[in-house]
This record gives sequence, C-alpha cells and structure tokens, in this order.
Amino acid sequence: MSARLSDSDLLTFLKTLLPVTDWQAARLRPLPVSYTSRFWRLDTPDRLYMVKEFFPGAENNLLYPTLPYQEADALSGLAKHALAPELEAFAESPAGTPVLIYGYAPPVSDEIDVGEAAELIGRLASLSGPVPGHHEVPAGFHEVLDQGDAMLAAIPDSRKAVNLKRLRPESGSVQRCPVERLLIHRSFCLGTILATGEGARLIDWQFAGLGDPVEDIVCFVSPGLATLYGVHPLVAHAEDLFLKHYPDRGTVSRFLEERSAYHWRFAAYCLLRNETLMLENAPAARAYGRALEEEVDLLLRLRGR
Repeated sequence: MSARLSDSDLLTFLKTLLPVTDWQAARLRPLPVSYTSRFWRLDTPDRLYMVKEFFPGAENNLLYPTLPYQEADALSGLAKHALAPELEAFAESPAGTPVLIYGYAPPVSDEIDVGEAAELIGRLASLSGPVPGHHEVPAGFHEVLDQGDAMLAAIPDSRKAVNLKRLRPESGSVQRCPVERLLIHRSFCLGTILATGEGARLIDWQFAGLGDPVEDIVCFVSPGLATLYGVHPLVAHAEDLFLKHYPDRGTVSRFLEERSAYHWRFAAYCLLRNETLMLENAPAARAYGRALEEEVDLLLRLRGR
C-alpha cells in the first residue's frame, strides 16, 4: 500500500485539485479495482467525481496498452460533444502515479437502454475530426487477423493455441480494402457507459485509438469482453436491437462481414493473457480463461450460421 495512495492521502490531494465548497459533506469511497487502475467515487452535495489512479507498467500490452494521457485527451475533447464526462483534473499524485478525475451531475436512473448505447457510439463514429493525441490501432479484417496471429506466435508451445488456430477466419473470405481511421473507444460495453444527470456518457478511454468503428460494435456484442467487465453478455434480442439502432448502416454491414476476425483476435488475446498471467496473477488469468470460453463459443455459433 505504501507504493500507492492511501485513501487519506488521496483526500488531502483532492482538496488541492477540486472546487468542492463543502468538504465536510463530501464522502470518498473506494470502488472495485481493475487490472490497470484503482477507482474511488467522491460524493459531494452538488456533483459526483470519479477518481482513477493508474498502475505503472501497463503501457506495453499487445492489444490494450493503458495510456493515461490519451484518456485525458479524449475527455477534454469529447465532453463538448456530450460523449464523455467533464475532465476535472489530470495530475501526478504524491505517490508518483497518474491520477485522472472526471465529474458529472447525479443521474436520475442508472439504467442504460441498448438503443441509447447504439446512438451514443454512433455519434462518436460520426465526428468529423479526430481527437488529438491518439495512436493508430489495427483496423479492418486483415490487420486484425495479423495481430491475432502475432499474439498466438508469442505462446508457441500452447496446446490451446493449436485449437484456436483452427477457428481462424480465412484471409481470402473478405476483400482487402482501405479503412478510414476514426476515433474508437475499443472497450465499449455496458460496463463503460456512465449514467449522468445530463445523459449517458462513455468512460474508460485509456485504450482508445484511431481505427475502424466496426471494432466498437464488436466490443459491445462480445461476450468475452462483457465477462471481463463483470456484466452479463447480451442476449440475441438485445444484439439485434443494438444493430437496428446503430445509425450508420454501412458500418453495420461491414460488421456483419468482418466481425469474426475481431472475435478471433480477442480470443487469441484472452488465451495469451490466460497463459502468461497464471504465475503472477492467477485470478486474472482465470478471468481471461472464462472470457476465452465465451468468445470461442461465439465463434463456433458464427461458423454454424
């Protein structure tokens, strides 16, 4: 704990950053820890704040590099489009870790409608200009398959990798075409949508990049990603409803044609994490193992259609 912020040290630090008028009425409480960050919620009489402390050493992940500065850039650029909550502060903590804080009005309800989620991510894809500071990510059927191949190559002795390779979509099944890269969220699911007093907002921008909006649709319907975020995978009716409400029909068409490559890459990623984390973080490795099973089951269902 000494290498990270204590709750009392964090509260002292927050008092130097936030314009809270009545600290006596404020309440700070820790939230569940993720693989890359710790979270707290600060409740004040007029506003809620989410506080995020990033763990060091997560910048080199093959699929999801954790980039705190990129999340700050996204919040700064997207709040004005009603796509993200307001960035309140981004600073180095007394422990030397990046701390990011966003604020929002208390919601009337925490319920998020699937159609509302489709409209929200569709508006992100329709932005005319990219948010500065974001890196390019693999985009399109063929680049995504290549990245999945690289992940499995990192675990050459894996027996499960041999079986997963049998589920690899054929490269020639989709024509190679140029992709217009846009800002995408890359971990979009019900676990990364926040209900606020101003409406739904997207959070967790640390994995974002410039890629294909198809990836965000894949993320939302991915049972493996939902499992990792601790939410229930979508039922078939909810997936159909999401696709019906997504505003760009061309993107939906490409999703239906190319989705198998993205699901297969995510399965490869989960397998890689499952096998490489077993010694250093067995609970996380098991979580990736469960996500792998969900994604493989989906790949098998897609093959049967």
